[in-house]
Amino acid sequence: MQATTTKTWDDLKLTKQFVNALIDLGFESPTSIQEKVIPLIIAGQKIIGIAQTGTGKTAAYLVPILYKLKFAQGLQPRALVLAPSKELVIQIAQQARLMAKYTDLKIIELYGGVGPKQQIEALHKGADILIATPGRFMEIYLKNELPSKQLKTLVIDEADRMLDMNFIPQIRKIFEVLPPKRQDLLFSATYSSKVEKMALEFIDFPVKVEVTPQASVTKQVSQF
Repeated sequence: MQATTTKTWDDLKLTKQFVNALIDLGFESPTSIQEKVIPLIIAGQKIIGIAQTGTGKTAAYLVPILYKLKFAQGLQPRALVLAPSKELVIQIAQQARLMAKYTDLKIIELYGGVGPKQQIEALHKGADILIATPGRFMEIYLKNELPSKQLKTLVIDEADRMLDMNFIPQIRKIFEVLPPKRQDLLFSATYSSKVEKMALEFIDFPVKVEVTPQASVTKQVSQF
């Protein structure tokens, strides 16, 4: 179970379709990171979110992004979530689909380890949100199969792991092909000096939201 606050989803002024989807998922009320971050993202702020694993940070950015997109629109993707591994991409996409189940929003995952053909075919049918590893995103983009002009929201998830896996050169290339006017969001379990340097390189004038002590582990996670 995730630690929750005294606020309800209705307090965050979400529409009924998203509240119902969250309750269906067992999220009875928002966690601390969700309570603090969701209104800021809806308001258009750029965010650095620091929250330990198990605190609901994936929903903290997915819910407001889905809320702002509202419904399917055209064929070109409007939001991009970058994650460091295939497993995490699949996990985030599954959660996004469950949260968007009362909408017609289309979510596509892009990751390596398999050929890009099926992913390119899915893109041709239209997408609203892309969940991608940096390498596969650039691979498909360089084939001229991935339109990026409508990408107005970017999330860098698990920023500390992105650093550990040396994805920074690829992320720099992605920033070069995205529209300059967009909302950037960066989330990390820890906020080391390296993560801070990365955040300041990629995000202008962000609001930093930190809900747990640095490098701590949530009480809901057992360690051994």
